[in-house]
Amino acid sequence: MKWIFAYLASLNLLDGIITYFGMQYGHIQEGNPLMEVVYNINPLFFLLLKAALSCFLVALIFVQSFSFRRPIPELSLVASVLYTAVMVLHLSWII
Repeated sequence: MKWIFAYLASLNLLDGIITYFGMQYGHIQEGNPLMEVVYNINPLFFLLLKAALSCFLVALIFVQSFSFRRPIPELSLVASVLYTAVMVLHLSWII
């Protein structure tokens, strides 16, 4: 279970960096309306928020009292699949 959080944290941070540069150079648009608002307020805040969310996921790995009960494993798995699909989309415009 903890490896999924590490995977999600890595993908989230990578997504933030790729999205930041993609939007800065006009290659892509943010697909998440909430994150688009954050980006439009301040692109650096967007990056900091993505980094903070990744740090939060990493912190959960080390919290011993955190319980991985339902539906957390299932939701984490679904999020991993969806984030992997987002990364494939990113690769389509990078390549």
